[in-house]
Amino acid sequence: MRVFYWLAMAAAVAAAPARLAADPLEAAMALELRRAMNGLKQEGYPPAYYVSLSAIEVESWEQRCEMGEPYFSGQYRQRLMTPMVRVGDYALDNHPVNNITGFQARGVSSADDEFALRYGLWRQLDGAYKAASADFLRKQAVRVSRGKTDYDTDDLTREQPRVRRAGQSDSFWDTQLLSRLAAEAGQGLRREPGLISADSTARLRREWTRLRDSEGSAVDFGRDVAELEIEASSYSADGTRIYAARRFTATTPAALPAQDAVRASTNELLDDLRALTVASTTSPFSAPTLLDPSAAAAVVLSIGLRVSGEEQRNPAGAQTFHGKLGKAVLPRGFTLIDDPTIAEYKGKALAGHYDFDDQGIPAQRVTLIEDGVLKGMLLSRYPVVGFTKSNGHGRAFAGYASEGLPGSLFLTSRKTYSQAELLDLLRAECRKRGKPYGIWVRKLRGFSQQQGTAGHASIRFTGGLVYLVDARTGALTLVRDLDLVGTSLALLGNIRAAGADAEARDTVYGVPMSVVVPSVLLADGELQRSESRPEKSPILPAPPLKNAAESSRSIPFLPRLLQVQVQRYVLRGAARLLPRFVIAGVLDYRQHLEGRDAFLDFKLQAGSLSELESTLRRLDQAVSGFADGRPVEKKTLAPAMPKRSYEARYGAGWPE
Repeated sequence: MRVFYWLAMAAAVAAAPARLAADPLEAAMALELRRAMNGLKQEGYPPAYYVSLSAIEVESWEQRCEMGEPYFSGQYRQRLMTPMVRVGDYALDNHPVNNITGFQARGVSSADDEFALRYGLWRQLDGAYKAASADFLRKQAVRVSRGKTDYDTDDLTREQPRVRRAGQSDSFWDTQLLSRLAAEAGQGLRREPGLISADSTARLRREWTRLRDSEGSAVDFGRDVAELEIEASSYSADGTRIYAARRFTATTPAALPAQDAVRASTNELLDDLRALTVASTTSPFSAPTLLDPSAAAAVVLSIGLRVSGEEQRNPAGAQTFHGKLGKAVLPRGFTLIDDPTIAEYKGKALAGHYDFDDQGIPAQRVTLIEDGVLKGMLLSRYPVVGFTKSNGHGRAFAGYASEGLPGSLFLTSRKTYSQAELLDLLRAECRKRGKPYGIWVRKLRGFSQQQGTAGHASIRFTGGLVYLVDARTGALTLVRDLDLVGTSLALLGNIRAAGADAEARDTVYGVPMSVVVPSVLLADGELQRSESRPEKSPILPAPPLKNAAESSRSIPFLPRLLQVQVQRYVLRGAARLLPRFVIAGVLDYRQHLEGRDAFLDFKLQAGSLSELESTLRRLDQAVSGFADGRPVEKKTLAPAMPKRSYEARYGAGWPE
């Protein structure tokens, strides 16, 4: 096969000098690939048995706005060349025991000068071969000392060569339109001058890749992604920064949002921020949890990132699904597939759609979990025990090594429920487990996933709206400063039901991906305190808007909110109630005796948290004076919260 390929390539070069002259990059890649296969060898080291070159033309444009006005705009063009040199053979080569990490590419001449291009390729391939030879010897030593593990298999799949030659299409992207969309989003934020940050960013990235390898593959493909991000932040009453964000992703100009949609999304974002500004706080806890499609999509994506072939063979990784093929990882009735061949869902274009992966393998539908049982992996050309071929999921951000990554993930369930039915199921689960509240997570802002075995793939879902759902009444209470956490396996095992509200969500996680998922009910979810910390608010108020029309529409975003806190003191052995007294900042108090112990509850009210702290210090001093040296125990019955939140929870009464 290899001899025939190089003879055919040599004949093609000789027979079509005019075509190659018109395409110096094509000629340079063909000639240097042939030289590498024939001449990259040195005594004591094996020759290269596989070489590939990926030439990536990158065009990038970005504009960032603050309060609707640009503060950064930039664009660049670059030609990257990513070489892959393998020494040894398909069964054992220089692929590291851990995953290939780091930037692998190097810029080459952007001019169509054959000599300059060949010079750059010559240097890259020489360095890649030397590094590969050293890595191969080190890997042989590791194999001798460690032995072959149960998850080791061949290091490169054997594939049929694919040919798909195409020219990059003309760009129909309108960067002026992207600028207008970013400005439109910013103008909506501009009407709220009290925001701590008000950013809108539009970006466009176009890539055109030509993959050529020593097996005979010659595949051309493109990847266009435009993004519009809107993010704003404010302070809650206790000085903790709160965020809200929206994102639009498009892989074709037709998929860009209309200005009306951007305007509506910005208004919705501001409504969420206002609600979070006055939301309650509560302590971390665990309870049955309902995730809307935005939060469920993050869970499914985190699972998709862990079901890659590379993950299963990486001893430094979490190996979340190692040894679980053929075993139940989801309840019966649930199925998870990845199908990058599907271009749209319910009329919405899917960003995860592609025809060929970054290793020149056609995109394929893969059943990952069927009826709850793990059936497959997302595979590049780095094989996994039981899978000898790639399934077209070897994907990579430009300049990095390919690995098994999702395209478009679809989670389905045989039985689905309406939102009202899911909330009823949530409350029933809470009552069964003796939990006073359930959790409802909506409009998730993002998530982060730990790497390595120490974190066991721990995931933190940040931002969004978190509601407590009363198990008895169904009443909703918005809370803040809490993030949902868990691991892929724990979250998978906790899924109990799915909604009938499946939505498509796009994201760019190095490469564009899509997740089509409904709301899901978890038997248990854990809320932890967010990683945000209180900050000092600005000393001066935000500057006023000069435009009278804008000023008349603007609303002070950080009103002076009355804060309420309930504090309990227990005086051991006091055997008497205290005389009535007045302390500034104490709205009400009550007391009673239990045996010889006096219980005193105080409801504090102040215009700010600092004033509340001052009142608490005065109260501490007063109670200590009444105690006459007896021990005093102190407990917070209701933490500091806006008065309206307190009244929504307790009315005019006391927490019990």
